[in-house]
Amino acid sequence: MIQNAVYNEYDLEAAKKLDAFLPDMIFDAHMHPYDQSFCPVFAKDPGSCLAFRKRAGMDEYIEDMKPFYGNRAVYGNLITYPDVSQKDPATGNLDASIRFNVEELNAHPGCSAEVLVFPHDTAEDVEGRLVHDRIRGLKCYHVFADKQPTFQAGIGEYLPEAAWEVANRHHLAITLHMVRDKALADPGNLAYILEMAARYPNATLILAHAARSFASWTAIESVDAVKSVPNVWFDFAAVCEPQAIFYILKKCGVSRCMFGTDYPVSRLAGKCISLADTFYWIGEKDLRNFAGKTTLHTWNVATETLMAQRLALLLYEASPAEVEDVFGKNAQRLFLGN
Repeated sequence: MIQNAVYNEYDLEAAKKLDAFLPDMIFDAHMHPYDQSFCPVFAKDPGSCLAFRKRAGMDEYIEDMKPFYGNRAVYGNLITYPDVSQKDPATGNLDASIRFNVEELNAHPGCSAEVLVFPHDTAEDVEGRLVHDRIRGLKCYHVFADKQPTFQAGIGEYLPEAAWEVANRHHLAITLHMVRDKALADPGNLAYILEMAARYPNATLILAHAARSFASWTAIESVDAVKSVPNVWFDFAAVCEPQAIFYILKKCGVSRCMFGTDYPVSRLAGKCISLADTFYWIGEKDLRNFAGKTTLHTWNVATETLMAQRLALLLYEASPAEVEDVFGKNAQRLFLGN
């Protein structure tokens, strides 16, 4: 079982720095509300980030993030937690997840949501999931690909063109957590993104996790190729190092960049680091090796990603208005038209 379900003294010390930095309004562009009932595969894993709570909606998210946010106004883009069972219509889990998000949207008027899409969806399938006027995005995920292992799937193998068609027609966002070892630096991934963004200019493609730059070099070596593509945006969810975030800000500017946490992943202990030509998730078992040997300041993914985004913006020398844009106003404009 996950043991580190609370913030330690180092997380709370970091929260003091964040309190002086964060704007009065937070809009998390990438977070995953859920109920274990429609995520049965992930819920069975005792080490899963779903183990903290059986159900986590917007209220639970705000409660869990309160050490960092304080009494700020907090909103989110509610992305259905992707469980492989949801691909099979017979389980009813996809429909249950959509009902859950609709209930959350009705309870929280300042929020938006995204629904899942699957490799063989038709445009009719996708449009049938747009059951609320604040469902403003679509979410694909590699675990739904037919190709094995799915971590080496090309984007088109889990993001159907029908999703692009619907997003283009309705001016929706598509949140993409790309895979393959080189992420954006993979020639196939990059070519696909450039081709489809040009073909569907009214769809906004969000490259999640700073273009999945858990290995920071992958974005740093490739982001130049998309800097002038206006409908390619970025969220910084769960990125625990500032290098790629800073470089994206430097090359693409603030207006297409958004804060994110990847909640409930943010509740895990540890952080993700660049390592050689790849990346490694330091987990709770690794952190035990540091006990008593160093004053390791931040042990929680929420802390690490918030501090990384703060540091990147400080390096960028962002103005207060630009910090407000990244931490909320950009997402409000994209998802809600505010």
